[in-house]
Amino acid sequence: MRIGPRIATVVVNYRNDDDTVRCLTSLQASEHADQRIIVVDNTEPEHSDAVLADLLDPAVEVITVGDNVGFAAGCNIGIQAALRTGVDFVWLVNPDAVVGQETLGRLLATAADEPDAGIVGCRILDGGHPARILFNGGVITGAGSTFHANAGEFDPAVPDGTVRDVDYVTGACFLIRRDTLHQIGLLSEDYFLYYEETDYCLRAQRAGWRTVLAPRARTWHYKRSAGKPPPPHYVYYMCRNRVHFSRRFFAAAIAEIEVELAPFISGWRKQVATHAPELVDAYEKIIDIALADGREGRLGRRDDISDLVPS
Repeated sequence: MRIGPRIATVVVNYRNDDDTVRCLTSLQASEHADQRIIVVDNTEPEHSDAVLADLLDPAVEVITVGDNVGFAAGCNIGIQAALRTGVDFVWLVNPDAVVGQETLGRLLATAADEPDAGIVGCRILDGGHPARILFNGGVITGAGSTFHANAGEFDPAVPDGTVRDVDYVTGACFLIRRDTLHQIGLLSEDYFLYYEETDYCLRAQRAGWRTVLAPRARTWHYKRSAGKPPPPHYVYYMCRNRVHFSRRFFAAAIAEIEVELAPFISGWRKQVATHAPELVDAYEKIIDIALADGREGRLGRRDDISDLVPS
């Protein structure tokens, strides 16, 4: 006889097998036993140094896509596989994240206590500085500006409190109720990368579901780009997709969106100028392309962005 909800945990891997193995090791140590783990491997064959399935516990299901279809599409492949088995929740976890033994149990306890919560997230801490907060709930202001509450603060200094409604939670730890998935559908693949989880949270809220943060639940996110110039694809998709997101949900004018984006673009410029001043012109071009694509409504994958930055 089954006790408790059935969970499928979906992890999308892309060229970072070591990160994914570390993530899965933490998932398998979870106190909640009834968890099916699905890895969707987006790595192209020419960039795969090993067969991921050979590195993992045989109990982990690996779906090999054979191409980089994007984060949202990879998640959707895993979600669809999970729903076919009748799970109660799907848990999306980033491959460069590590969860605590009690993380899943605390997410599920919150979901049980809050039946109208369609999406449950948790506090995200910096894997490189384990007591520093990266995310403690997402806040949306103005024409779609997004902020992470308590970012940079000391974890023990910020009380957990009770269950808290938030505007969005991040894909690093994203528990979705089956009924929500059946009603709302899958993640939007328009974005390819970034903003798809924010989009999903707003879609769910518009359909009457809450997005909440689970008290005392923690996930640690190991960000490879910390202290370096931001990856070209990060700058491109964050700029372009912000335009798309703001137009979709806030009917915001392009000029208003670009004004709100200015502080973030300035921060990226400073980061590039500090760590790789010779690349400033290349990043300026990426930003120009991203904003132009946003204005024109270009969506999905774009393959030529990384080529603009000399290796």
